[in-house]
Amino acid sequence: MGTVVPSLSPTVGSNHEIHDYKGVRFGLIDIGGQTALRSSWGQYFIGTEAIILVIDSSDVNRLGLAKTELQRLIHDESLQTSLLLVLANKQDLPLSQGRLTPAQVSDALNLTDLREREWQIMGCSALTGEGLMEGMDWLVGKLISR
Repeated sequence: MGTVVPSLSPTVGSNHEIHDYKGVRFGLIDIGGQTALRSSWGQYFIGTEAIILVIDSSDVNRLGLAKTELQRLIHDESLQTSLLLVLANKQDLPLSQGRLTPAQVSDALNLTDLREREWQIMGCSALTGEGLMEGMDWLVGKLISR
Protein backbone atom coordinates (compact mmCIF):
# COMPACT_ATOMS: atom_id res chain seq x y z
CA MET A 1 0.00 0.00 0.00
CA GLY A 2 1.39 3.42 -0.99
CA THR A 3 1.53 6.62 0.99
CA VAL A 4 -1.79 8.39 1.39
CA VAL A 5 -1.30 12.00 0.37
CA PRO A 6 -3.77 14.49 1.88
CA SER A 7 -5.59 17.14 -0.11
CA LEU A 8 -3.33 19.91 -1.34
CA SER A 9 -5.38 23.02 -0.63
CA PRO A 10 -4.10 25.79 1.71
CA THR A 11 -5.38 25.77 5.29
CA VAL A 12 -7.82 28.53 6.16
CA GLY A 13 -8.21 28.84 9.93
CA SER A 14 -7.22 25.57 11.58
CA ASN A 15 -7.87 21.88 11.07
CA HIS A 16 -7.77 19.45 14.00
CA GLU A 17 -7.06 15.76 13.42
CA ILE A 18 -5.94 12.70 15.36
CA HIS A 19 -3.44 10.33 13.73
CA ASP A 20 -1.69 7.20 14.92
CA TYR A 21 1.80 6.56 13.58
CA LYS A 22 3.99 3.70 14.74
CA GLY A 23 2.25 3.44 18.11
CA VAL A 24 2.22 7.17 18.83
CA ARG A 25 -1.05 9.09 18.81
CA PHE A 26 -0.74 12.62 17.43
CA GLY A 27 -3.20 15.40 17.90
CA LEU A 28 -2.36 17.51 14.87
CA ILE A 29 -3.44 21.09 14.47
CA ASP A 30 -2.84 22.46 10.99
CA ILE A 31 -2.75 26.24 11.34
CA GLY A 32 -3.11 28.52 8.34
CA GLY A 33 -0.18 30.85 7.72
CA GLN A 34 -2.06 33.85 6.39
CA THR A 35 -1.10 37.16 8.00
CA ALA A 36 -4.53 37.61 9.62
CA LEU A 37 -4.26 34.19 11.34
CA ARG A 38 -0.77 34.46 12.82
CA SER A 39 -1.88 36.43 15.88
CA SER A 40 -4.06 33.48 16.95
CA TRP A 41 -1.32 30.85 16.74
CA GLY A 42 -0.42 31.19 20.43
CA GLN A 43 -3.69 29.63 21.56
CA TYR A 44 -2.45 26.28 20.21
CA PHE A 45 1.01 26.26 21.83
CA ILE A 46 0.37 24.98 25.37
CA GLY A 47 1.32 21.32 25.62
CA THR A 48 2.87 21.23 22.15
CA GLU A 49 5.62 18.62 22.01
CA ALA A 50 6.59 19.12 18.38
CA ILE A 51 6.36 21.72 15.66
CA ILE A 52 6.18 20.61 12.04
CA LEU A 53 6.96 23.56 9.81
CA VAL A 54 6.23 23.02 6.12
CA ILE A 55 8.25 25.25 3.81
CA ASP A 56 7.55 25.76 0.11
CA SER A 57 11.06 25.15 -1.29
CA SER A 58 10.11 26.86 -4.53
CA ASP A 59 8.97 30.14 -2.94
CA VAL A 60 12.31 31.83 -2.25
CA ASN A 61 10.65 35.23 -1.77
CA ARG A 62 8.76 34.07 1.34
CA LEU A 63 11.70 32.41 3.12
CA GLY A 64 12.51 35.63 4.98
CA LEU A 65 8.97 35.70 6.35
CA ALA A 66 9.20 32.01 7.27
CA LYS A 67 12.46 32.70 9.11
CA THR A 68 10.88 35.57 11.05
CA GLU A 69 7.88 33.46 12.07
CA LEU A 70 10.12 30.51 12.99
CA GLN A 71 12.14 32.79 15.27
CA ARG A 72 8.90 33.92 16.91
CA LEU A 73 7.86 30.29 17.45
CA ILE A 74 11.13 29.06 18.91
CA HIS A 75 11.31 31.98 21.34
CA ASP A 76 7.77 31.44 22.64
CA GLU A 77 7.90 30.25 26.26
CA SER A 78 5.25 27.57 25.62
CA LEU A 79 7.38 25.97 22.88
CA GLN A 80 10.79 26.00 24.60
CA THR A 81 11.12 22.19 24.68
CA SER A 82 9.21 21.38 21.49
CA LEU A 83 10.95 19.36 18.80
CA LEU A 84 11.19 21.02 15.39
CA LEU A 85 10.71 19.14 12.13
CA VAL A 86 11.07 21.29 9.02
CA LEU A 87 9.65 19.75 5.87
CA ALA A 88 11.19 21.31 2.78
CA ASN A 89 8.25 20.65 0.46
CA LYS A 90 8.09 20.56 -3.35
CA GLN A 91 11.31 18.61 -3.76
CA ASP A 92 9.58 16.96 -6.74
CA LEU A 93 10.12 20.17 -8.73
CA PRO A 94 13.32 20.48 -10.78
CA LEU A 95 16.10 22.70 -9.50
CA SER A 96 15.86 24.61 -12.77
CA GLN A 97 12.49 25.96 -11.59
CA GLY A 98 14.16 27.70 -8.67
CA ARG A 99 13.50 25.04 -6.03
CA LEU A 100 15.95 25.07 -3.13
CA THR A 101 17.54 21.95 -1.68
CA PRO A 102 16.88 21.11 1.99
CA ALA A 103 20.42 22.35 2.80
CA GLN A 104 19.66 25.70 1.16
CA VAL A 105 16.37 25.98 3.07
CA SER A 106 18.23 25.17 6.28
CA ASP A 107 20.76 27.92 5.55
CA ALA A 108 18.00 30.44 4.76
CA LEU A 109 16.27 29.66 8.07
CA ASN A 110 19.56 29.59 10.05
CA LEU A 111 18.66 26.19 11.49
CA THR A 112 22.25 25.46 12.50
CA ASP A 113 21.99 28.35 14.99
CA LEU A 114 19.37 26.36 16.94
CA ARG A 115 21.85 24.70 19.27
CA GLU A 116 19.46 24.44 22.24
CA ARG A 117 16.70 22.64 20.32
CA GLU A 118 16.39 19.23 18.72
CA TRP A 119 15.53 19.76 15.07
CA GLN A 120 15.63 18.03 11.71
CA ILE A 121 15.03 19.16 8.14
CA MET A 122 13.68 16.73 5.60
CA GLY A 123 13.13 17.22 1.90
CA CYS A 124 9.69 16.04 0.88
CA SER A 125 6.90 16.22 -1.64
CA ALA A 126 3.30 16.48 -0.51
CA LEU A 127 2.37 15.51 -4.06
CA THR A 128 4.24 12.18 -4.12
CA GLY A 129 4.59 11.52 -0.38
CA GLU A 130 8.38 11.22 -0.68
CA GLY A 131 10.21 12.15 2.53
CA LEU A 132 7.10 12.48 4.70
CA MET A 133 7.44 9.11 6.44
CA GLU A 134 11.15 9.64 7.03
CA GLY A 135 10.36 12.93 8.76
CA MET A 136 7.67 11.30 10.88
CA ASP A 137 10.05 8.44 11.75
CA TRP A 138 12.55 10.96 13.15
CA LEU A 139 9.82 12.73 15.10
CA VAL A 140 8.34 9.55 16.57
CA GLY A 141 11.80 8.27 17.51
CA LYS A 142 12.55 11.48 19.39
CA LEU A 143 9.14 11.55 21.13
CA ILE A 144 9.48 7.93 22.25
CA SER A 145 12.99 8.53 23.62
CA ARG A 146 11.71 11.37 25.79
